[in-house]
Amino acid sequence: MKQNKNRNKIGLLFYIFLNIILTNFFYPVKAFVPYIYTANEKILVETSLNIALTASQYIRYGQPKEGISLAKIAISLNPKEAELWIILAKAQLNNNLAEEALTSIKKAQEINPELALIWFTKASIEMQMNKIESAVKSIIKYISLDNKNANAYFLLGNARLMQNKYEIALKAFSNAEKINPKLWQATNNKGLIYYELGEKATAIHTWRKVLKIKADPEPKLALAIALNSLQPNNKESIRLAKEALEENPNYFSVQHQKEQLWGEQLRKSGVALFTNPKLKDILNTAAANSNVTNEKNEKTW
Repeated sequence: MKQNKNRNKIGLLFYIFLNIILTNFFYPVKAFVPYIYTANEKILVETSLNIALTASQYIRYGQPKEGISLAKIAISLNPKEAELWIILAKAQLNNNLAEEALTSIKKAQEINPELALIWFTKASIEMQMNKIESAVKSIIKYISLDNKNANAYFLLGNARLMQNKYEIALKAFSNAEKINPKLWQATNNKGLIYYELGEKATAIHTWRKVLKIKADPEPKLALAIALNSLQPNNKESIRLAKEALEENPNYFSVQHQKEQLWGEQLRKSGVALFTNPKLKDILNTAAANSNVTNEKNEKTW
């Protein structure tokens, strides 16, 4: 009986061992599926906005190429956010990629056409592309959505000034002044218009007003030119002209004057001032230091 019992135990152990082998080596094995983390929509949106914020900072500090790269990453995470397309458009505009900027801002427009900032950015792009009438329409659309932004009226005034629509431009600049009296650029450009209209006394008064807000070289030189046109070789004109050209030699350039929307009359009067021998040294220095080259056949002095 003992021998039989031992045999039975051995058989039982063999049966258990056999089941273990069959279970581990012949039982169907499930395939290993790796776990891949998928971020939820909220995380993607938050990440895209943080990246966009960094892109905006790069744009603000004069690094538009980096801004473009980051804005594109942000959009890849959150393509339905209109503000991200606006940031990309601004970066492209600051990198002189106007056509690409226009394409980007149109994407934003498709997403949310009632977002005011889209139209302001679009107008800025169109101004750079010299599509002035389109820019005017975009600015007017912006103002219909937000009429409390002085910069919008200033941009509208510039567009109308470029079209030589002086009365409309004056009204736009005046609206900008009402909203923000410290926006000296709007007041300064009113002076440009008055001078072109032959209202020199009003232009002089306007530029003196500007200089009380901001002692910028542009109104300094414009005032110097206007004063000299009424009284050649006066001391104040010479002093102001020297100060202005020391601070910003680019105003020696006719091309730069045009870019700042100086009209023909002011530019001609500038030539007359620059012939003064007392300005010879500062003009030579300005010519050497200016990073803007005068166009051919355009005499500055």
